[in-house]
Amino acid sequence: MKPEWENLNQSNVRRMHTALRLNEVIIKKSSEAKLVLLNMPGPPKNRTGDENYMEFLEVLTDGLNRVLLVRGGGREVITIYS
Repeated sequence: MKPEWENLNQSNVRRMHTALRLNEVIIKKSSEAKLVLLNMPGPPKNRTGDENYMEFLEVLTDGLNRVLLVRGGGREVITIYS
């Protein structure tokens, strides 16, 4: 376990391990990509998790040259042209 993760609760440690594993898969599958697009995970609902959220994003994108994090509004939008 990374030293900076020692003060996290069990849920946050699991989340960081998930980010680390996902990062490894992204690097493996996108090693030659010029740009990696990722669905940006939603921010924490309370302000106390902000630093953990930023650490999560940092672990998720570590080692990637160019990353575009995309975040939607949570609603599906359908546009119909007539």
